Amino acid sequence: MAFTTTRTARLPLFAFALAACTGGGGATTGSGTASATGTSGTGSTGAVTGTTGSGDTTAATTGTGSSTGMASSGSGTSTGDTTGGIKFDLGPIPDIGGGGGFMGIPETCEQAVMVQSTVGCSFHANKMQNFIEEPTSVVVGNVSTTEDVTVQLYFTPLGGAEAPEGAPVTVGPLATHEFVLSMPPQAGDVSVLRDGGTFRVESDRPIVAYQHSPISAVAHNDSSMLIPDHALGKFHIVASWHGNVDPSMFDVIAVEDGTTVSWTPPGGTAAGTGVPAVAAGATGMVVLDRAFHLQVRGPGSTDVSGTVIEADKPVWAVGASPCVNVPNGVSFCDHIEEQLIPLEYWGTTYVGAHAPTRGSENYWWRIYSAADNVTVTTTPAQPGTPVTLNRGEFHEFSTKESFFIEADGPIMPVQYLEGQNGGAGTGDPASYQMVPVEQFLPRYVFVTGKGYTENYVQIVRPAGGAEVLVDGVTVTGYYTVGGFEVADWPITEGSHSASSADPFGITVVGYTNVTSYAYPGGLALGFINPNPEG
Repeated sequence: MAFTTTRTARLPLFAFALAACTGGGGATTGSGTASATGTSGTGSTGAVTGTTGSGDTTAATTGTGSSTGMASSGSGTSTGDTTGGIKFDLGPIPDIGGGGGFMGIPETCEQAVMVQSTVGCSFHANKMQNFIEEPTSVVVGNVSTTEDVTVQLYFTPLGGAEAPEGAPVTVGPLATHEFVLSMPPQAGDVSVLRDGGTFRVESDRPIVAYQHSPISAVAHNDSSMLIPDHALGKFHIVASWHGNVDPSMFDVIAVEDGTTVSWTPPGGTAAGTGVPAVAAGATGMVVLDRAFHLQVRGPGSTDVSGTVIEADKPVWAVGASPCVNVPNGVSFCDHIEEQLIPLEYWGTTYVGAHAPTRGSENYWWRIYSAADNVTVTTTPAQPGTPVTLNRGEFHEFSTKESFFIEADGPIMPVQYLEGQNGGAGTGDPASYQMVPVEQFLPRYVFVTGKGYTENYVQIVRPAGGAEVLVDGVTVTGYYTVGGFEVADWPITEGSHSASSADPFGITVVGYTNVTSYAYPGGLALGFINPNPEG
């Protein structure tokens, strides 16, 4: 089945040239459309909250198919861990789009800032709303092969100042460490603006970081790659899922004082403490100071996916839901969350490789557009494509195939894993963003989740390209998708490496009974979208 949501906006077209690079089954049929349109007018901005403009909604669907020293109120714990939960990219990192000229693995925090990638020295995190509340973990990985790194977890309590949470830890070369976050009062399934309740990890040398909710294989896990603070963006589009069990929502954390954040939802968002109600197509606005946390949910079961978030300073943003069914009516529901890749880094070319096969399941997709009049083509053609999308719109469909994706503007495909009882026989919903071909890297180190019966690294390389080694073993068993090849390579629980003479992409996926995890295996963060503001 397929359907498309539509909204109005403006278009930038752009071309990208990659610099410094070396060297199925039948589709599910059906069609349908759903649309929501609205316009923004002018209005005034309050000191904290405001609303701009208004809009009407119509829809129709057819078819079948600087920190201060203050004691923290939290009580976080941390444990050393070299076997679970994290994966990180090592470079050499292509010199893409941002200058700086440094071509190797960042060895200092200054170099990490010069080299735009998922490697950094400061990362924010947040205890996301889950339908069963358990501690969230942040796992950090040392990217150095020779040097130790010292990492400190910080917590900003509600109404308080950021302070260390526990003692700093030393992480050895290529080792990982798990910080178990304390349990601050949760925001709940509501819209709310809070002065704190957020976490941050800081290191003296470059690391990578991931958030796991929670880390272990339980019936409501999902995970997200964390983007370093120096590489955060100002522009985001929310990717979540239908609010068929719990509300769809997005979360924003400010990393600088006086950050103005506005959002324009296709279907409206609900009011809450410090947060205005926003009609479909209208624009809401709040002002956040550093470490403030904004959570916005849809009214009732309204999906906030496609909401355009804009800020005057870089922010941390996540699309999430406490529990979703994929698709609606197929059990079981599961928590989803993804730190949103900023529009600055969206590309035009992707390989839509479906997750490693579990059974007879369908694979669910949404392709989101960052600009107006973007035409998306898939090969082989998927339900409802080619399709032309405006800024904030997405096209949703299910298929049993992998496919190649091209667009004449910036897009982001997101894959949603189907529930266990849809024919998969194991696993459950999870969501993960695809990596633009333009942002591939030539080397990665990664670690699986804990307690999963099946773990895979999915390799995507140019057809006939340089061999890819995983733990020193040449990957085989590729299948062709357009001008690329994909291999679903089984791996054991723990730490692994992958490398090639040329850039390639990876995702890491795991399954066990009634839960799954999936996330991209790191990426370059080159400014390949020259007009993220649309």
